[in-house]
This record gives sequence, C-alpha cells and structure tokens, in this order.
Amino acid sequence: MRDQQPPPSLQAVRAVLNEHDPEGLLDLGAPDDEYDFEAEDFVRLLAHGDAIEPAVVVDVWERWFGPASVYVSSATPAEIARLAADLNALR
Repeated sequence: MRDQQPPPSLQAVRAVLNEHDPEGLLDLGAPDDEYDFEAEDFVRLLAHGDAIEPAVVVDVWERWFGPASVYVSSATPAEIARLAADLNALR
C-alpha cells in the first residue's frame, strides 16, 4: 500500500494564488485571504487526487468571479497553465 501525502493546506494554496494575484486585487489592498474561496475549491480537488488542469482553473475562477473576471478574460493560456502547474506542484 502506497503512503498518501496529506492534501496541501489552505495556506499553501493561498500562497500560490496570492503570488499570482490573478485578479490584481492584492495590489489594490485586498486582504491576504481574498482568494480563500477559490483556494478551498483547489484544496478539495487536490485532496481527491485531481490534477489541476488549466480548464479546472478557469472553471473554479468562473464559479467565483464569473466569466467576465479580469483573469478569465485577459490571462493568456500560458499564464493559466503556470497557475495550474504551481497548484499541481503542491500535490
């Protein structure tokens, strides 16, 4: 039986999201927990062993910010892929 890694913590996922600051809200003075709803979704997905693909990033983002969000409407595929890769690195 293979030892399972514990799921990443909310703080670890928050750190990744805050580093990317997809909506640019932290630069505007938003609190460090601004992306916690999104972080909780990613923690749940990672805890289930799901890979975070770019499409998953967009799905989570649109759930909370809508399709007209700054991030979804202006991020390049490479930027979304980088965020997905950084989240997957927590697995």
